[in-house]
Amino acid sequence: MFGCNPLDYDLKVELSRCFTGIGTVYLAQYIPNGQHIAVKKYRMDKASKEESILARDELLIMRQFSHPNIHTFHTSFVYGNELFQIAPLMCFGSCKDTIANCFRAGFPEIFVALIMRDVLSGLEYLHRRGYVHRSIRASHILLNQTKAVLAGFRECTSIVGHGERIASLHHLAPCSARSLNWLAPEVLEQNIIGYTEKSDIYSIGITCCELANGVEPFADAQPTFMFTEKVRGNVPTLLDRSTCPANEEMIEIVTSTDSDSIRQAQQIYSQRVFSDEFHQFTEICMEKKTVQSLVGITAPESFLFQAMSAHKHSRSIATLRFRDEGLFTDKR
Repeated sequence: MFGCNPLDYDLKVELSRCFTGIGTVYLAQYIPNGQHIAVKKYRMDKASKEESILARDELLIMRQFSHPNIHTFHTSFVYGNELFQIAPLMCFGSCKDTIANCFRAGFPEIFVALIMRDVLSGLEYLHRRGYVHRSIRASHILLNQTKAVLAGFRECTSIVGHGERIASLHHLAPCSARSLNWLAPEVLEQNIIGYTEKSDIYSIGITCCELANGVEPFADAQPTFMFTEKVRGNVPTLLDRSTCPANEEMIEIVTSTDSDSIRQAQQIYSQRVFSDEFHQFTEICMEKKTVQSLVGITAPESFLFQAMSAHKHSRSIATLRFRDEGLFTDKR
């Protein structure tokens, strides 16, 4: 349906930069049929050998997936020194872009619920196929009028080797420095125990806080401090009436010393109320220790956790189920 001639693609507007600046995403129109699509163009002459391998591997991994909540692409080709990736247009861009442009204090709870329903559906598909994403964050969740899709597969890796499931992983992705704030403590610890696909669920909890609060987790923290806090079990929290901090802490959260910005943010956070189920969900996702039972963490009219008492670990897709009619209760 889409050809490999770059002259057939009319690049309209630059949407964003990606991949340390060597990639650019454009809103484009495919001239033969008039369809609007997204074109991601990499300047391979500016890429290192490692970056070239990562770009290649991302395309190879994405070709293996077929799910409505996993970002895909129509075709890819090389022309001169440039690598073109032709993908469906996600008209609202990433969640990070949408927050920056429209929701400075974060999404309403119902928005987060609907986004997470789609993201968890896509993530469950990845895990069942034996992959760990390792880079779940707001900038890797794309939105259009009907759904959210999970993107950003440069750090994705398989937990299947030589036809058998690998008990645990021990290595960090080559470009993991950009995702450190979202990674689970067991990934950062780099110990003999290693980590599994459950580390993605921790990133889900962190991302929920990012979507709801409108700020990146540990945005201004030094890596050593961030690592220490995670290992100790200290994690971000949803900011609402029950958790809104004092002025001194708000300076760190909104990453601004402007008194008006701090006052405005504190006013928004102190007036809204997130449901208990939403708070419980993020706490379960970021729980460092295993639990024997999830009985009692259910919400029949809102965001439903299927309590699976036989399951040893809280961090599992199987414990994070949504009911179609419910999700979170928006109390704003």
